[in-house]
Amino acid sequence: MTARGLRFRLFLGAAIWVTLALVIAGSAIAWLFVANVEATARRDLEAELSRLAALIDPLPVKPELTASMPDPRYETPFSGLYWQITGEDGSALRSRSLWDSTLSPISGAAADGNIRFGVIEGPDGQSLTAIQRSLRFAAENEDRRFSVILAEDRAVIDASIARFGLDLVLALMVLGLALLIAAFLQVELGLRPLKSLREGVERIRRGRAARLDESYPEEVLPLVAEVNDLLDSQTTSLEFARARAADLAHGLKTPLAVLSNSASDLAARGETEIAATLEELAADMTDRIDYQLRLSRLSLRSHNQIFSADLSEALNRSINVLSKTRAGERIAFSLDIGADLIVDIDPHDLIELVGVVLENAVKWADSLIVVAVHSEGPMAILEIADDGPGLAPEKIRQITERGQRLDETRPGTGLGLAIATEIIEMNRGRIAFSASSIGGLLVRIELPNSPQREPGPCAR
Repeated sequence: MTARGLRFRLFLGAAIWVTLALVIAGSAIAWLFVANVEATARRDLEAELSRLAALIDPLPVKPELTASMPDPRYETPFSGLYWQITGEDGSALRSRSLWDSTLSPISGAAADGNIRFGVIEGPDGQSLTAIQRSLRFAAENEDRRFSVILAEDRAVIDASIARFGLDLVLALMVLGLALLIAAFLQVELGLRPLKSLREGVERIRRGRAARLDESYPEEVLPLVAEVNDLLDSQTTSLEFARARAADLAHGLKTPLAVLSNSASDLAARGETEIAATLEELAADMTDRIDYQLRLSRLSLRSHNQIFSADLSEALNRSINVLSKTRAGERIAFSLDIGADLIVDIDPHDLIELVGVVLENAVKWADSLIVVAVHSEGPMAILEIADDGPGLAPEKIRQITERGQRLDETRPGTGLGLAIATEIIEMNRGRIAFSASSIGGLLVRIELPNSPQREPGPCAR
């Protein structure tokens, strides 16, 4: 999964949205929880303050209670639960839990029974949630006013909020992980048709299929149809071009035959110079037509297309055919073929390549042809040597030039090795010529090994 891949982009997008959603949801849940805890604490403080107010004796000048608060924590020093009553003259009555400390009033506290909440500092450095209310009692001759503060240590509330926050983070992390796994599976499932499509294209590239099947989701079917139409169009265009080339070649052969017959008639009438010129032109045109026809039968391939053909099988088949010809009957073939090598070339083109090279060797050999096959890294090596007369170094470069014949007394058009060179260049191979150890010419052919280990058919 790379940064430029569609799978990475979809998964990254899902991860971003899942993270944002969880952060927003977590923040909202935490805010609601804190608000609910704070509201519950305030309601409890209001209830406690109402109990405390009910116990105040309004007659004495100084604040007094008619009874003790029921919660024993008010009697325990620094317990975290405190109350304080302050009279108009500044006298104060405090819970035993405050010991010798006092509670600071909440700033801006309202009078006449209104309640105000706030956070104040308590004894022993505690942070307190406090509620303050001003009370007015109607006495015999005058009204009495008291300021009542009731406070509770926030440590309990803060600990609850912290525990909930930790539990919430863990829960959201588990949920986020589950959502990311679900997103990953969804991306994988959604992209599976594209993976199948890529495998289908790979089968076409390796020559195992001619078209893509149509068992894809409807969203992918338009692409499949376009690819199949392109493949069909390519095949039709190639077949049309080959058919037109063949028709043109066959259409030219008849006029060339007439031209050759006319040259023979001219020679019979004594016009030998014109007849020789016409014969030479007709032969040259026939050679060119044969060359182009043989090239048109080769399999054109793209850069990424993969073929497979058994080199040993192609050699054995070609040798069996040539050994039954008149020229091949006098030749002994020495074969050094080890393990079967599967090369990256169309099987029909390999038969053509091996055939023309062996045919050239048979034409020039006296009595022996040595064929050796081995592998060197990613390349398969084919060496064909004959015990013929060989060639001078300055003539070796002329071998692959189209129509070049180094010995006019031997039959043939001189196109065989030129065609072999075309096939090798088309299939990313190399060909080299040198003197052989047995006296004649050594042809060394290098072809890429095929990654596909199953050879294709070798029959036309």
